[in-house]
Amino acid sequence: MTKEMVSYALNFHPVKGQSDLAKKIRCLAVQRGGFELVTAPASEVVHDADNMMRQHFENGWMWEGDKNTGVLELKDEKGDVVERIEHAGFTDIKTVQEKVEAMCCATA
Repeated sequence: MTKEMVSYALNFHPVKGQSDLAKKIRCLAVQRGGFELVTAPASEVVHDADNMMRQHFENGWMWEGDKNTGVLELKDEKGDVVERIEHAGFTDIKTVQEKVEAMCCATA
């Protein structure tokens, strides 16, 4: 096993990082205390292991949704809750996203 193969495995190379050996390398890395790190665009919605959904925006605002309770909170750049929606659905998420994106464009 070469350093290059380990790199391909740990970086999920689209071709060379998909072999059985690459999968074994990743499994061993996790067993030895490693963890997966995902790099995503800042505006991407992140689903956490604690059943939360979060989306951060360029202007510092964010929304946070609890999948257990259905509560969605819109927070300003200071982290203060400016809007709280009980039993939020997909249309509420879309509305909040459009509201914040409009503010981002207005200040740009």
